Amino acid sequence: MNGSLSTDHLRVIDPLNAEWVTVLLLGILVMLALTNTASPRKWALLGQSMFRMRLAKQILREEIDLQDRLFTGLLMVSVAVLALFTWQGFVQFGVEAPHYLQCLAAVAGVLVGHLVLMGALRILFQGDVGVAEYRASGLLIIIVNGLVLLPITMLIAYRSAWRSELLLAGAFVMGLFLLFRWVRGAWIAWSEGLSPGYIIIYLCAAEAIPLLLMINALVLPVIVANHP
Repeated sequence: MNGSLSTDHLRVIDPLNAEWVTVLLLGILVMLALTNTASPRKWALLGQSMFRMRLAKQILREEIDLQDRLFTGLLMVSVAVLALFTWQGFVQFGVEAPHYLQCLAAVAGVLVGHLVLMGALRILFQGDVGVAEYRASGLLIIIVNGLVLLPITMLIAYRSAWRSELLLAGAFVMGLFLLFRWVRGAWIAWSEGLSPGYIIIYLCAAEAIPLLLMINALVLPVIVANHP
């Protein structure tokens, strides 16, 4: 009896497998199941996009559309997973972690900022010069990144003994996806005839600045709270 009470108490005080986390994960799985039922070809699209340095014009024109509810749903799922993984990292390693909604807002803010910057870059370069393709490629990579992190976040929630190792593995995976985004972006820009200087500006404005803003929004309050 005492052992059962002790286990229940540990479940209550463990925020990483709280009831709302279970509800969130179940909601994500339901969304993925609905996507699979409505459009199984989406998975083939995601798989093909990860093994090509350039996206086919047909895919850009017909498949990658933020007005497509299934595509937008997958993007929302990935944002939710990325935010959950970020929150899990803060809870595991941080003394005073931000709320999940703060992580969600930060990740969503970076995504929106990325899309806005893509539009600004088209104006700066006075043309597309691969910006639309890089924008679409970035959205696809975000979706795949979130899907790859989903089983990791689930294991983190329910396998407490593996959490530190899983978080490090997830951070490594995110770093690989980010590096791939930058390499693909440089390849697209180079293929469109941009000079190396413009490529550096392109990557800094579209990737580095939003990433630093997200880190500042999430990490700085924790540092300030822990060192008054």
